[in-house]
Amino acid sequence: MMKLVFPEGDRPQMLLEPRAYRIGSAPDADVVLAADGVEPLHCELQVGAQGVQMRVPNGIRVLVNERPVEGLIALRAGDTLDLAASRIRLLDAAAEGTANPAAMRSPEAADRNATMVRPVLPKFVLRGLSGDHFGRSFPLQASLTIGRADDAGLRIPLDSISRLHARLTPAGDEVLLEDLGSANGTWLNGKRITRASAVHGDEIRVDTQRFQLLMPGQPMRAKVAGTSMPNRWPWLGALLLAAAGVAYWLSR
Repeated sequence: MMKLVFPEGDRPQMLLEPRAYRIGSAPDADVVLAADGVEPLHCELQVGAQGVQMRVPNGIRVLVNERPVEGLIALRAGDTLDLAASRIRLLDAAAEGTANPAAMRSPEAADRNATMVRPVLPKFVLRGLSGDHFGRSFPLQASLTIGRADDAGLRIPLDSISRLHARLTPAGDEVLLEDLGSANGTWLNGKRITRASAVHGDEIRVDTQRFQLLMPGQPMRAKVAGTSMPNRWPWLGALLLAAAGVAYWLSR
């Protein structure tokens, strides 16, 4: 189990359970930091089976082991997080007292710690198929909220998009797609849904904004409005079988 340690001594250590922790100056944040320069949502820690990951919103400055980071990254025991004037240490609760604090502050240790910060390889990505997001890919490593709000994981600043429009949550080889009470709807392969499971190759639409769910490295299966390409042209299979029969008789 990991824990957060605050070197300034202004608060007790915090054990991290498997869930998301919002860190910032907002009164309802899980870790409230009152230092100057801390945003209402400065970053978010996501604790799960894959360890501790940190999501940094666009435009927010966060240092890990004295190096700036952005997006979604993996953290490990011993990492130091600098959020404006606030510093937090991530430690292994089971290994308390085994580290040498002086050594951890040395330049050599900082270089070693820097190698611990690695981008998280996503199992799923959303690829934009329309609008300003066309051609862009968005990693889906943990729960992702789509909406117009500033703190949405995937922000779409359009009036037709609700502040919190939809949420995607990876679950094994599927992704749980949920509509969050949007006005203009969430669609999966052309069908409006409230809650459904999406898989590799599916098309997801929020209002008019289209995305495709992909598993990097997996072969693509073409789909149109929830129907595979062979079913779209049922006569194609019969034509191929007939051609194979003609070729067989001509070869005899």
